Amino acid sequence: MTRRGWRLIVVAASVLALVSLASNVATVSQLEGRADALLASRLTLSQLVNAGTVWAGLAVVSGWLVRRPAPAVAAGVVALLTACVVHYGVGTAFGMFARDVWAANLLWFLAAVVVGGPLGLVGAIAHRAEPWGMAARLLVPVGAALEPFVVGRFTTPATLPWPNRVADVISGLVLLVAGVVGCSRVVAARRRRTAMHGRRPTAEV
Repeated sequence: MTRRGWRLIVVAASVLALVSLASNVATVSQLEGRADALLASRLTLSQLVNAGTVWAGLAVVSGWLVRRPAPAVAAGVVALLTACVVHYGVGTAFGMFARDVWAANLLWFLAAVVVGGPLGLVGAIAHRAEPWGMAARLLVPVGAALEPFVVGRFTTPATLPWPNRVADVISGLVLLVAGVVGCSRVVAARRRRTAMHGRRPTAEV
């Protein structure tokens, strides 16, 4: 893994953290109910960039970039820790969070260390052609397809304001479609490789 690759991981983690932070900024008009359409759009973006699948995908992609198992584990941890530090650090610097936000969200930093490593390893395994590689490549898209149902994006209580309900449905549909398309592409790529191997001429005995 080159320094450029590690910089790419840090940049990707920082971008996700900043977009996540920005998506949580509400204007006065949104808070007062005078910009519900804008509120629905912001909530949709927030739910997408803060989706567990997206953050897990960051660690998996980081491991995929590294390729080798041990560095891939480190890359997954570094990516998620960087995202957390940038998210809360910038938010604290701009007065969006209180200074005790670090202690209050210690669980997320622990999760980055505990979960980031295995997810990074999944990214490295995804390069393999064997069934384990196939399973690793399917992890993120399957997670995206299942997440809306797990977190209840399609069963939002009718008592909530319509911007919340619309954001839930749209973000859920985006994740579901992205997951289905991702799974289809992984399976199709696997079939193409299998077909190509099957067409290879065999040596005569």
